[in-house]
Amino acid sequence: LARALRCRNILYMLTAAPLAARSYIALCSLAAAGRGHLGVVIRAANLTDPGDCEALCCVRKPVEFVVEQGSKGFLGQVAVLEPEVARRRRVQARLGSAIRDKARVLIAADAGAAELAVIGTVDCVALPAGKGRRAMGPELPQRLLIRNLWVAEAFRRQGIGRRLMDAAEELAAEMHIEFLSLDVLADNEPARRLYEGLGFTDLEPPPVPVPNWLRGALSLGKALAPPGVTAEARGVH
Repeated sequence: LARALRCRNILYMLTAAPLAARSYIALCSLAAAGRGHLGVVIRAANLTDPGDCEALCCVRKPVEFVVEQGSKGFLGQVAVLEPEVARRRRVQARLGSAIRDKARVLIAADAGAAELAVIGTVDCVALPAGKGRRAMGPELPQRLLIRNLWVAEAFRRQGIGRRLMDAAEELAAEMHIEFLSLDVLADNEPARRLYEGLGFTDLEPPPVPVPNWLRGALSLGKALAPPGVTAEARGVH
């Protein structure tokens, strides 16, 4: 039995692990190439495509507790899973909320790379009209919730985050949604500058000045132009 378990573990390492390793190596190679020389393409990820899912899993931390390949359990016992089971659990741990919420995941990747290496992502979730994050907050229209905006550290300050947000606006227009919303920590100054520069405003401004550390998270929103207005007119570039 012990020999069979070792063989199954080796099989997983020979199948799933190389794909993750190649994605990581590709990402490191892009970083080594230097700033300002990337042909970055923004596109929607296909969450039914194993390649897209694995590339996303390589850059996302687990957000759901799932027993994965190599996890230690009771008395330090290491989990050994069938390769397909291991793959499904890896995806569930990192993309389970996106799949459950039917999010459209946009990715930024190098257009000329042989292996898909994700250098930025953002999730877009369509929500009906109603309250936002806070029960006492204002009523909001049908909207596209923006969450999990992320750009690899080596590629920040190159406009990739702005391009992902522009793509989210284009997606909202395609879905005939005229309002974007998001939450951001009040003391996250770089993110706030990005969102405010894109036209997002505080949905719940306090009546008197309040320190950022006391406010915690802010709810920001942006009304978009009605369908039919060009991207240039909306300020998307």
